[in-house]
Amino acid sequence: MATMNKLIESIYYTLPPLFQNVPISTYGYWLFKRRYGGNYQDYLKDIIKTQFFSCSQIEQLQRKKMIQLLKHVFKNVPFYQQWSKKTGLTIKDFRSITDFQKLPVIDKEQIRNDPTLFCATNYLQRKNIFIIYTSGTIGKPLKIFCDPDSRQLHYTFWTRFQMWHKVSFGMRKATFCGRIIASPKQLKPPFWRYDKFQNNYLFSSYHMSEENLKYYYQKLLEIRPKQIVGYPSSLFILARYMKKNNLKGIKPICIFTTAETLLAHQRETIEDAFECKVADQYGCTEMCVFISQCEYGTYHVHPEYGILEVLDQNGNPVPMGVAGEAVCTGFVNKTMPLVRYRLGDIVRLEQKDCPCGRHFPVVAEILGRVDDILITPDGRPLGRLDPVFKEIEGIRETQIVQTDRQSITLNLVIDEGFTEQTKKKLLYELRKRTGDQMKIHLNFLNSIPREANGKFRAVISRTNEENQ
Repeated sequence: MATMNKLIESIYYTLPPLFQNVPISTYGYWLFKRRYGGNYQDYLKDIIKTQFFSCSQIEQLQRKKMIQLLKHVFKNVPFYQQWSKKTGLTIKDFRSITDFQKLPVIDKEQIRNDPTLFCATNYLQRKNIFIIYTSGTIGKPLKIFCDPDSRQLHYTFWTRFQMWHKVSFGMRKATFCGRIIASPKQLKPPFWRYDKFQNNYLFSSYHMSEENLKYYYQKLLEIRPKQIVGYPSSLFILARYMKKNNLKGIKPICIFTTAETLLAHQRETIEDAFECKVADQYGCTEMCVFISQCEYGTYHVHPEYGILEVLDQNGNPVPMGVAGEAVCTGFVNKTMPLVRYRLGDIVRLEQKDCPCGRHFPVVAEILGRVDDILITPDGRPLGRLDPVFKEIEGIRETQIVQTDRQSITLNLVIDEGFTEQTKKKLLYELRKRTGDQMKIHLNFLNSIPREANGKFRAVISRTNEENQ
């Protein structure tokens, strides 16, 4: 509700829960107009046509969009105007995608220091410009300037992603994300509100205690949503409760996870409990990359949305199949076009033909934030540790925190299934991956705090905070 009109918001929290559905639906109508009005339908038709382009057609399309973008930024964006003047390079020096490497890589700190330096002056003059904020899981949230037309283009990619999984626009939806739709002081249900205009039940991610989960399940069983959208961590909590109590029957067409890294054991539990497939999406508020799973489970980069480069620590492209840092260029946001933006996540591409028939780039792995890579005492980066928890009984939630290379702390929320034998198995599986030099501390908690936006961070590494 962070973007809700302040007046509506102040009134909202004074209303009884049932009456709060009215401002929720009012806000839903406003969001609908901003996201799905204007040129949305025309943009959607365009990307439905291009999704089965050949490799050469995609290359030509990206090159065309790249040239259009560079003409725009060199003419209207102060940062690139200054850079062009300093280097002497102009639009004539860019003819192919590989020429992109002539441009500087930019990072969050540069944008945080002066966001308007990266905004198009011809767009900032418009009255309908608005600001959206990044999650701020690391440091202060960034201001991202945007316009309705760019936002409408953005949401066509989400619609296309849903269409891949047989979910149609307007189907009944349940959403588990970071909006504070119920007061933290509220102790009894309903822990959800209904946006009638968008046919969307918004469930609070902040009230999912063990004693409240039965109400979440009962409501979902009552409304039988065709689609569920949410943070993997929130859906995993509910799915685990459902499996533990042998609760079935919700069966949506598909569950869409977003905003957090989806771990393998989370996917398995959610799919088993809800009896449907999970389709994962990866993107960013900065609107410079859109990655999602197709109907065959392959992660595809949507090439009409932007360009994804994978670079090593020196800023050079890594070989295909090698993990590196995601650096993205977005074609969507004309107000604040980010070119070669360091996203802060580690990904790995692979050369693969997908049976879905789309010739989009394939992402083999999304390994998470650069800042959340665990490091052993000898300087070795650890791979993902989520497989450790797959067969461990009695663990409701876990979070790994590293403050120095010599040790890690596991924050654990456990139940009656966690025994001394379970503890030994957990430590054994961790030791197989970390080695004997790493100290492992277990910290047992009643709950693990979320970020301010409701997101859950499975790994927190503070070994490189001086570089953040």
